[in-house]
Amino acid sequence: MLGKEEKAVLQGQMASPASWHNPARFLLSCTSSLDGIIITLSAIAAIIGGAANPFALLLLGNMGQSFRGFFIGDTTLNDFTREVNQLSLFYVYLSIIEFGTIYAATVGFTLAGERIGQRIREKYLAAILRQNIAYFDGLGVGEVNARLTTDISLIQDAITGKASATISAIAIFISALIISFIKSWILTLVVFPAQILIVGTMSVGAKFMIKYTVQSTEAYAPGMSIAEEAISSVRAVTAYGMQQTLVRQYEAHVAKARKAGSKSGIALACMIAVMNGIIFWSYGLAFWQGSRFLVQGRVSLSAILTILFVNITGAFALGNISPHTQAFVNGITATDKISQACCRQSPIDSSATTGTNPTTFTGAIEFRNVSHVYPSRQESLVLNNFSHFFPPGKMTAIVGSSGCGKSTIVGLLERFYQPVSGSIYLDDVEISTIDVSCLRQQIGLVSQDPTLFSTTIFDNIRFGLLESVYESLDPRMVKKMVEDAARVANAYEFIMALPDGFLTNVGDSGSLLSGGQKQRIAIARAIIGNPKILILDEATSALDAVAERHVQQALQAASQGRTTIAIAHRLSTIHSADNIIVMRKGRIVEQGAHVELMGLKSIYYDMVNHQGAHETKDKEVLDEASIQSALEEATVSEILPLNFDDKPTPATVTPLQDLKEPSSMWSLAMFVHSLNRKDSHFVIFGLVFSLVAGASHPVQSIFLAKIISALSLKSSEYSMLRELVDFWSWMYFMIGFTTVFGWLGQGVCFAIYSQRLTHNARVKGLETILYHEIGTFLRGDHSTAALTSVLSSSAASLQGLSGAVLGTLLVVLTTLIAGLGLATAIGWKLALVCASTTPIQLGCGILRLKCVALLEGHSRRAYEASATYACEYSSNIRTVAALNLETKIQRDYHRILEEKRKKSLVSVSQSSLLYAASHSLNFLCASLAFWYGSRLVATENYTLFQFFVCYTAVIAGSYSAGAIFSFAPDVGKARDSAERMQALFRQPVHIDARASDGSTSSTAEGSIELRNVSFRYPNRPDRMVLADVNITVQPGEYVALVGGSGSGKSTIISLIERFFDPEKGQVIFGSNNIKDQNLKNYRSQLALVSQSPTLFDGTIRDNIVFGIENGSPGEEAVIQACKDANIYGFILSLPDGFNTTVGARGVMLSGGQKQRITIARALLRNPKVLLLDEATSALDSESERVVQEALDAAACGRTTIAVAHRISTVKHADCIYVLENGRIVEQGTHRALMEENGRYSELVKLQNFSD
Repeated sequence: MLGKEEKAVLQGQMASPASWHNPARFLLSCTSSLDGIIITLSAIAAIIGGAANPFALLLLGNMGQSFRGFFIGDTTLNDFTREVNQLSLFYVYLSIIEFGTIYAATVGFTLAGERIGQRIREKYLAAILRQNIAYFDGLGVGEVNARLTTDISLIQDAITGKASATISAIAIFISALIISFIKSWILTLVVFPAQILIVGTMSVGAKFMIKYTVQSTEAYAPGMSIAEEAISSVRAVTAYGMQQTLVRQYEAHVAKARKAGSKSGIALACMIAVMNGIIFWSYGLAFWQGSRFLVQGRVSLSAILTILFVNITGAFALGNISPHTQAFVNGITATDKISQACCRQSPIDSSATTGTNPTTFTGAIEFRNVSHVYPSRQESLVLNNFSHFFPPGKMTAIVGSSGCGKSTIVGLLERFYQPVSGSIYLDDVEISTIDVSCLRQQIGLVSQDPTLFSTTIFDNIRFGLLESVYESLDPRMVKKMVEDAARVANAYEFIMALPDGFLTNVGDSGSLLSGGQKQRIAIARAIIGNPKILILDEATSALDAVAERHVQQALQAASQGRTTIAIAHRLSTIHSADNIIVMRKGRIVEQGAHVELMGLKSIYYDMVNHQGAHETKDKEVLDEASIQSALEEATVSEILPLNFDDKPTPATVTPLQDLKEPSSMWSLAMFVHSLNRKDSHFVIFGLVFSLVAGASHPVQSIFLAKIISALSLKSSEYSMLRELVDFWSWMYFMIGFTTVFGWLGQGVCFAIYSQRLTHNARVKGLETILYHEIGTFLRGDHSTAALTSVLSSSAASLQGLSGAVLGTLLVVLTTLIAGLGLATAIGWKLALVCASTTPIQLGCGILRLKCVALLEGHSRRAYEASATYACEYSSNIRTVAALNLETKIQRDYHRILEEKRKKSLVSVSQSSLLYAASHSLNFLCASLAFWYGSRLVATENYTLFQFFVCYTAVIAGSYSAGAIFSFAPDVGKARDSAERMQALFRQPVHIDARASDGSTSSTAEGSIELRNVSFRYPNRPDRMVLADVNITVQPGEYVALVGGSGSGKSTIISLIERFFDPEKGQVIFGSNNIKDQNLKNYRSQLALVSQSPTLFDGTIRDNIVFGIENGSPGEEAVIQACKDANIYGFILSLPDGFNTTVGARGVMLSGGQKQRITIARALLRNPKVLLLDEATSALDSESERVVQEALDAAACGRTTIAVAHRISTVKHADCIYVLENGRIVEQGTHRALMEENGRYSELVKLQNFSD
């Protein structure tokens, strides 16, 4: 049991958020003084532009008074014309003011938003990079990508155009209120409660929206992790037919997000509907009470019209905030999530400067009574009161079975974790008091699976230098240090043999290099900084004989004069160690030199004998000359090409965006609709409700004109005035209910439809991705980060063509069309003149929409590139931490974002220019309407009713046209996202596991034949990977493929799995070409066990039954598969048994345990053909023995094809094929090939020397 202090240590390392985080304060901390100035000036511009709107309505009231005076004879024609001309000119002045202020506000807020968004991205990445490793154990693999792409974009969206529009709307409301009180405080008090009700409605609606948006975001996060795991492990997913299983798991989380998102959308619909109803009810109240004040002589018609229209405008301004409320809600929710991570104080902070910085180190390490429990596995004591002294300059080897605590020692020494008790000392200084960066600078780590980053060989090696040291050195000195480190690591020759030498790009995760090449570059990286401590965490176990020999030589040279800790699975590699410690269950059970431990004839002795039993039976006495000859010949073979065996470079593959075809908005809308065709009835009902909501505005223009006409009656007709106003006021009350009905109906329909659209786009998108050909994933634009971004951001952005945005667009279009139609019917001359500016407004809006779409596409690609860069490093956080790369990553990330921000300035300026023009034209339209309308009234006997119907309907329509373009960013995002999704769905798939054609057979006996097979990757037409390969495997035979890295072994496995089709020749299963067989049925008869086992975040049972489509297998079948895989006993020993959670990618289990679970998964399929792609090379001796026994048992009675680095594991094969440069150079049994004394014999000699 852990004590209180031990539990506190564990709790401090967990991935819990900071309890004291303050989202508002965090957002302010991301805002610089310049940003504050820009935002302040932009806000002032938005306020001025907003406040100018009610002044236009003040002019309208005065204009109405002028018209009334002319109609009742109080004003002469000349005075009437002069007043109207003067008031019309004021409208022109307001148009100029509006254009300048809206432009300044839009540009300012957009630029400030990008600057703040950039700073948030940088702060979040910096916060992630400084977290302790245990934080990542509890973090979903897709969460960092989701935060950097979706969440920060939501924050930026809220800051940019939405903030500008909101501030402007608030300024309109306040300005309207002030003018209203000045004109008549008593009538204003009658109307003002309506504004309070609107604000209250918004507050209540926003509360529910925030609640459900948070639920939706939290519900989708696990789904994002599932998608990322599935895409990053697509080969295993494809081989085992797991696509539908993973899609169903993903859909379960997407469905939860959809339900919560629908509730948020319905809350928004209710809010908008009630607000619009309140607006019309306030109209009726204002006219009803205003008419009484007019009769009493307390107000004039000018005051009534001004107060009415400014309050209408103020109410509309608040109403127009509501569609933006969702953006603010999303921004607030995202800020909360981001600030939690940024405000979390890491218990092991690499950026902290509080520790000591010793100037000299000898490399003496001591563990004193150290016990450790991983925060994610608190029931398992990994180290139990461990104490040991590692002498400086000596090599200490650590051996033992999986889970005994070997790698934990490395993690504690690197300060990846904090031990729950005990202390670790470096030169008698407790490492917890040493600066983390300084400590890690003294340690060079070479792990079993080296992580290289997608850049040049030169950069990957120089990453071993502390960033401050690198910057202080002369470039020529750095070049010399890199080359010297490469020579020591035995990598210089193969690097210089490459066309671009040290400037060769290694590809994604070093995929363009062989395992041995990657390992030697990692060694060079580890020693370039001249560390005092070198840690070798099973650095050669996963290599073939040739690569292992090179790497072993490099390690021996690198360890000279350094304190070396070597964790070894293969005991032959540590015979020369000064001290060997044998561990079991977190304790040291034996220690001493190799000779001493062999003399004890105990645990170590048994381990050596067992491991040697596989390898010494045919061992020969070799002379140094024959070994060196074999090594040199192998070296030449290895360094000729880069290794494109498994993952060819994406350089020449057509990117996904090239599949985009120029599409009209209509065709994109049809594509989006096709994703959700079964819910078309929601669109139909939504359209009907939108017509009702949109028609209410033109209809109320008739009511308004009738009331104004009534209020213009002479004092002798006041009784008729009261009667008419009362009637039309009640009509306003009735239309208010109709408006609520229309807005609520369309809001609910489109909210449900949009969420279902996002749901379907995500689910169908993941399904489409997982069924793409394997070759597609070798392209840069098909990286895991890029594809998960499509599912997360692009699928959500499709709502710009549905939901609240589409509903509002339909409403305003109805308002525009119906208003123009009504005005034309009532007074066609004035209507046509007023409408003449509408095409200009629409043209500006369309151009702006295109500008915004281009900007969104550029912004998305830039942020996607930066997110891909950040995710590459954050997903390899252990390597980043060990190399002290945090500063370098943050600097490069800043550079990428800075370049994007500067390029966007021109696009922002252009789109904002058009946007401001579309707004300012409203005033010019009003000016033209009054000027020309006054002429019609004066010369053609237009009535007051005709004038105000035309004016109100057209101006309201123009305002609606402007409202359309306020949603241009949303539609622009939707268009770009639709094009991305469309390109994804258009990706041609020639090897489709969903296809129902092809023959199906369950009686095939399991024979495999490759006939004259040649193959080259489509993106590497200059290199033949396989050339005229012929292999025949009879049913039940065990066939092995051996050869150096890049010889084509794994490509043969890929062709058998039909990940690719051969360029020439055939792959035959049974008696038929596999291209003629049903792919799903064919793959169901195969099972692949690869070197790197693939597990998914779920239970052990889930991982075993993955890919079983025909119903859930019985309990007995699962248990038998586990017994055959030699894993059943281990599962029963766990507290939760089969229901034990394995963590993301199986992080909670050791390598051997993961491998045996994948074997159980393979056996549960009862395959006819078992494919083993170096299934034991990366395991420790104990795990290798257990797994090898499981594989030998599994192979009995099955056709087995094994790719082998360790020749000792396949000596019993019925036939061994030796490959070199894509050709079969030898074949036969082990004994026959040894007698030939050819290439196979050389490989055996080389490996035996290593062993």
